[in-house]
Amino acid sequence: MNICNSPKLRCIIAIAYSLLQIHVFAAPRTIVVFGDSITEGNTLPKEERSQAWINQVEIQSDGKLVMINEGKGGRPTAAVADFVAMLKRQPRADVLVIALGTNDSRDISDQCVPKAIRNLESMVLKAREFYGDNLAILLVAPPNIRKDALGPTRPIADQREARLQELGYAYKTLAEKLKCDFVSLYGVVPKSTLARDGVHPSGPGNQPIAEAVLAKLLSIQTKK
Repeated sequence: MNICNSPKLRCIIAIAYSLLQIHVFAAPRTIVVFGDSITEGNTLPKEERSQAWINQVEIQSDGKLVMINEGKGGRPTAAVADFVAMLKRQPRADVLVIALGTNDSRDISDQCVPKAIRNLESMVLKAREFYGDNLAILLVAPPNIRKDALGPTRPIADQREARLQELGYAYKTLAEKLKCDFVSLYGVVPKSTLARDGVHPSGPGNQPIAEAVLAKLLSIQTKK
């Protein structure tokens, strides 16, 4: 009798293969997030830090995602050198998320959006050179602000809001050009959760951000 033709052996092999497939597909994906203070969550009161959107994404993914927080307060898209340093710190990523732009909106000149797009394109190209061309990248357009609660930039609130909207449109166009995924957070954050400084959402204000980003991340098909 040829053991390879044994029904029992074929059954064992089939079960083993199925278990292997389950293990592979159940393995959590590593998501590296390069962002600003809204990603870092450092402006939240200590008791609300667990509500930072990046933490909520990991919790609500039910083990599907491992989120690596590479957020830093005050970071604009011009932080390309900082981005390159981050790549060296994070040698593995299934998905890279770039969530910047809020700080860029302080620049109300006509160069604000073109400069931001050049910086983002540079980051995307450097990331694919580092991780490989199959890297999935999610560009996250910045959230809305609350103009009446702004601090030093309140005198330019209207212009800053306009820049945020323009950045969102430009991010989407860039994502299509570079074949990245895209999600906009503009209009996602409730106005009531931006009462402290007009820019940084409270703990509850991070929840709709988490929902929007999580839905997008779960829809992304990564390639090996």
